[in-house]
Amino acid sequence: MDKLKKDIKSFFIFALVSSILFVVGIPMIPIFAGKIWFLMALGIVFVAFGFYGMPLIWLKYASLKRINRVVVAIEEEHLTMNSEIATQLQIPEKEVKSLITTAINKRYITGYIYDGEKLTLNNKEKLKKQINLQKCANCGAKLVDNETEWYCPYCGDRFPKNL
Repeated sequence: MDKLKKDIKSFFIFALVSSILFVVGIPMIPIFAGKIWFLMALGIVFVAFGFYGMPLIWLKYASLKRINRVVVAIEEEHLTMNSEIATQLQIPEKEVKSLITTAINKRYITGYIYDGEKLTLNNKEKLKKQINLQKCANCGAKLVDNETEWYCPYCGDRFPKNL
């Protein structure tokens, strides 16, 4: 989800800057016409980029916000079925399926298996977490294994096996 937030923020900034350049470029053309040709040309570039590029950037920003809403429904509201998410967000199930697929492909959400209708937790992710726990999160020492948990012989922290 951090990657998604970063992408949303960067597209918002880029869209805002392109909007400002469009507005600044319009008066630059007549003000610098015949006087400072470089600034007039820069104004033309700003207007052309703003006219053609700005709407596309804002549309990309809007699509990322829509994906973000689906990801929030999955991760924070714990909705896992296409029908549940569609009902909650008031959007068609076909669009939910597309948004979930996009979020998974771009790695905005991980740790789930998606069969086209519902998301289930990937048990292999639990195994990966357990393997990572063989080192103490606090001091980095090798953990000692007993029947129910791992524990650190140095700092005393305990980690359950059934994460």
